[in-house]
Amino acid sequence: MTTVNQITQSVSPSTRHYWLVRWFCVFVLLGLISSCGFTLRGQQLPNSALSHLHVEQPTRYSALHNTVEQYFTKQGIQPNIDGTITHTISIKPESIERRLLSVFSTGQVAEYELIYAVNYVLHFADMDPQNYTFTLIREYQDDPRQVLAKTRELNLVLNELRQEAAATIYQRLPAHLAQLQGR
Repeated sequence: MTTVNQITQSVSPSTRHYWLVRWFCVFVLLGLISSCGFTLRGQQLPNSALSHLHVEQPTRYSALHNTVEQYFTKQGIQPNIDGTITHTISIKPESIERRLLSVFSTGQVAEYELIYAVNYVLHFADMDPQNYTFTLIREYQDDPRQVLAKTRELNLVLNELRQEAAATIYQRLPAHLAQLQGR
């Protein structure tokens, strides 16, 4: 019995207070991280959501829509053939803006910032549709002496932005689904 008394006496009230404050800080930090929508990258959608997911085509041709469909197919989400669509993702036309970053001494543009904005609407089962938006930004150097090469490079950058947008939409789906089910 003396060893138990010695152990409890060796833990001072300030040490207990330190551990209580430490655990409190850990729980507050976890609460803040989870409240801002943080999810692990490896988090997957439930199979029930995947089996009835449909990527809806906008009214006009959209390269982003095709990229999203291809990305989802690579991730194992096959287009719904049996006609039981309960979840839809409607990809809105993307917008691309250029912001001037720098100019040559001659006054010609040397560098742009490409701002690629993506809008999409998620409709899960009997829930109200939710709009989501995110923006991707890339720097793009423009050399007026190499117009053909720069046009090709711009197309490659836009394709990379579409690939990244498709991956971002896919990675955000579990958080969106959890948010919609939590309402």
